[in-house]
Amino acid sequence: MKHERIYLNENDDRVYIDTYVSNNSNKRSAMLVIPGGGYWSVCTDREGEPIALDFFAKGYNCFVLNYRVGRDGDVYPSQLLDAGSAMIYIREHANELGIDPERVFAVGFSAGGHLCGSLASMYAYPEVKEAFGDKYIMVKPTGVILSYPVTVANEFAHEGSFRNLLRKPLADFTEEEIKRFSLDRAVNSETSPMFIWHTAEDEVVPVAGSLQLGIALTLAGVPYKLSIYPYGPHGLALSNEKTDCGNPNFLQPLAESWTSEADAWMKTIK
Repeated sequence: MKHERIYLNENDDRVYIDTYVSNNSNKRSAMLVIPGGGYWSVCTDREGEPIALDFFAKGYNCFVLNYRVGRDGDVYPSQLLDAGSAMIYIREHANELGIDPERVFAVGFSAGGHLCGSLASMYAYPEVKEAFGDKYIMVKPTGVILSYPVTVANEFAHEGSFRNLLRKPLADFTEEEIKRFSLDRAVNSETSPMFIWHTAEDEVVPVAGSLQLGIALTLAGVPYKLSIYPYGPHGLALSNEKTDCGNPNFLQPLAESWTSEADAWMKTIK
């Protein structure tokens, strides 16, 4: 395995990807891994390397993103541009990274799920086009996996993530900002296909947001799969002993199947 750190912003060493790339010459699908952290703290380790290693074993070359966060004063569009830079880098270096540039997926967790969903729908926003020019279309993933994601800016919102995204309370968001940053409102017919998973017991990010996102995808005609597992708190990661950190609540055999389900789903995406 080729494991190295690649910096994406010459002016900021906080923005980088860690690679998990096979030494085999065969072309693989790619997976950008986007950990959570509420758009505030440093990206969560439990949702980084363990996820990359799991999907690497399933045949993907993986890249874990470290992106700018609100604790350091960074607000939108910093996070989206960091993720977009990673997508473009992966596609532009497809040959040396051993991946098929037409099959670049992304998986995100919690606030990282919101960022992942933003790649799927907001890749053509003016600020993205301004930053990347004609390369903006390379920001769009082939498909995305949203893991217990922050999705909606309404009564089911994770208020902290949205507050950190713009550094102001959700109550102060304008209607235009709600429309732009709530994933269910941003969905359109060109949105990337989505695999969404959540647990019914999540008390941090309400599962209702994922259900509302599913309805929006249905209305927009976007292919998706929605898996709601009955048990487990927020932040399950792999839902097994590899990411439980000694907390038995993070051991959820039913939810543990999500990576295999997501893998099977990605194989259906053309």
